[in-house]
Amino acid sequence: MIKRYNILQIILFCTFVSLIFNFSFAKNLKITGLSKLNINDLQSLTSINLKKSSLSEIEINEVITDLYKSDLIYDLKLSSDDKFFYLDIQENKFIENIYINGNIRVKDDFIIQNLSIKENSFIVKDSINRNINLIKNIYKSKGYNNVSVVASTEKFSEERVNLIYTINEGDQIKIKRVKFFGNKSYSDKYLSSLIGTKSLSFYNIFSSGSNMNSDFFVFDKNKIKSFYRNKGFIDVKVNYNISNISTNSYLLTFYIDEGDRIKINDLFFDLKYKNFEDLIFDNKSDFEKQLSKNNEFYDQELIDKFISNLNSSLIKTNNFNFIYRSKLENLNNKYSLKIYDADVDIELINSINIYGNNITKDETIRSKLNFQPGDYYNENNIEISKKELLKYKYINSITISKDTNNSKSDINIEIDENEKTGQILAAGTFSGDLGAGLQLGIKDNNIFGSGNNLDTNFLINEENTFFDIALTHYPLATSKINNKYSIFNTEKDLKNSFGFKSEERGISYSLNFEYDEKIDISSGISFKRSDRNSATKTISAVTDNIGNFDVYTIDFSIRYDTTDDFLYPTNGILNSLYLEYSPNLISDDNYYKILVRSDLYQKFKNSNRFVFLSNDIGVSESLDNKLKTLNAFSLGGLNFKGFDYRGIGPSVDNIYLGGNKFFTSTIGIGGSFLFDDKDNISTKLFYTMGSIWDSDYTNQNDLDLRSSVGISFDILTAIGPVSFSYAIPIEKNNDDKTREFNFTIGTSF
Repeated sequence: MIKRYNILQIILFCTFVSLIFNFSFAKNLKITGLSKLNINDLQSLTSINLKKSSLSEIEINEVITDLYKSDLIYDLKLSSDDKFFYLDIQENKFIENIYINGNIRVKDDFIIQNLSIKENSFIVKDSINRNINLIKNIYKSKGYNNVSVVASTEKFSEERVNLIYTINEGDQIKIKRVKFFGNKSYSDKYLSSLIGTKSLSFYNIFSSGSNMNSDFFVFDKNKIKSFYRNKGFIDVKVNYNISNISTNSYLLTFYIDEGDRIKINDLFFDLKYKNFEDLIFDNKSDFEKQLSKNNEFYDQELIDKFISNLNSSLIKTNNFNFIYRSKLENLNNKYSLKIYDADVDIELINSINIYGNNITKDETIRSKLNFQPGDYYNENNIEISKKELLKYKYINSITISKDTNNSKSDINIEIDENEKTGQILAAGTFSGDLGAGLQLGIKDNNIFGSGNNLDTNFLINEENTFFDIALTHYPLATSKINNKYSIFNTEKDLKNSFGFKSEERGISYSLNFEYDEKIDISSGISFKRSDRNSATKTISAVTDNIGNFDVYTIDFSIRYDTTDDFLYPTNGILNSLYLEYSPNLISDDNYYKILVRSDLYQKFKNSNRFVFLSNDIGVSESLDNKLKTLNAFSLGGLNFKGFDYRGIGPSVDNIYLGGNKFFTSTIGIGGSFLFDDKDNISTKLFYTMGSIWDSDYTNQNDLDLRSSVGISFDILTAIGPVSFSYAIPIEKNNDDKTREFNFTIGTSF
């Protein structure tokens, strides 16, 4: 009884205090600022009686909260004295026009179409703040991280205002170079091909646009990690760092701890359905051969292909009630691959629904899938299709789910799309061979949402004017095969070397196949109409080139590349073979040409020094007469330092003849300028020997050796690679032209 009495006392006391508190702070409400609205309009927006003689502070706060929720109210200001609450209301107005000021890199239309607030709508403060953040994010995706945006209004009429966003873009920042550390099993070049963030191309010195986007860096990190895990590096760790290398230019470095790569020590089957041994044996034999070629290393792609073949064989034999699956088991660090069968409900794919693709067309994505409506549902096919889609540059990530009803499944594909697939390139170049130049280009990796690449290039230098449009088409459900179609036009001023001018217009087609991360194969055909004119001499070496020629060529190339970097390789092998054939039955200018290249780089242990050996051999012959000088090889300049461009080989009356055969061999040692690569300067000491001979326009065709020794400095700068070399000829002919110093922007040694 005493406890109940105490509780009742507390309740009465709290009620009394609350009444005293509310009474002490209750005041009359005065509202100002209304023009279109009246008190009844405001009353419809709140449950508090605005006509009461007095309102408490709690009630006035509730009124303000309610009024703020309405689009009719733009802003509120509350003040008070001893007797009154004063509520000054700024009524909302309609937006007549939206203006964007201060923007240079992003067009008005693009910004306005992405704003949530539109003309002829109420001006809402929260929406304006959200749009300010949206504009900042647009600029952030283009590399402007320090952009500021201020919103303001100006009176248009009594009921309407103009909304103005004023933008201060600041400076654009760019990733100038992407580097990798710790990657022993895969080269920088190959890892770079996997990720979306790219170094600005070495020729793209003055490019517009930016590749600075932190969201992409996280995606790229996960993509590298996923690749390594699929190759058996299950404990791989990947991190990244961004460091400044010059004003507004940054270095993106991925640090990779590969860990150990696991091997499959045993392959065994745990099966409930025993009567499919013949089916399993054939596929198992092929898989074991592939596994043996891979040194027994775990490779998810090989396993997926094996399981897919097993399940496809099941479907062909009309078995749909179970599927084969794989599982990696670890016992005392010995890994076994278990293949087992699992019962499944028989399901047909009813429909495929694709979401999230704003640019990429549905049919583009469907063409990459390993399944279609009407197929039996197969988990393995779903996973293979998912991994295949992730190889394309226009897809960041993908989620695949299903909804099943009455043994029919709707497949739902959610795409996180990379909408920034286009680039505009503008570059200044300089070559010791061809002089100063300018390159312009437009590139899109997902043209019109088709998944195909469009690449347009215009190049002009002291010798060439070149323009081409190339379309790369991916026709199959694999990223390893593509068709390339090209239209080109080129004009060459060769009067100072071969003694004439050349104008060529043509088309070409090539089929390209990426066999694996090391081997690329390509084959193609081309046709060009060649108009060679403006002869400077009447000798046969010039006049044989003059005229109109319809030239048809067939080519084939294969390239094996394990080098660790595209610009500055220090370890690995590069072997390539190129064949070109112009048949005499249909071509006015018939010949064949063979080029073989072999580069070997060997890095010293525990050092950034390396030795290298580079060999090039070329053979070319006419099929019916003399090989025209335009189709012959030339030597000197960048391909044989110490000599002038086309400075090695025979000439007649100042007309360069070149040769049907040539070879060069270079041996050297390289490394960083000081003790590490922080200075971004690579040096090489080298010795080159070689020769060019067998021209059809001279009897002087002895295989005379030339040689030179020199040093080069390759510097990675904010405007691209710059290469300096100084070489001294050791062996030369009297007619050879020498040039000790060579300077190039846009390429290295």
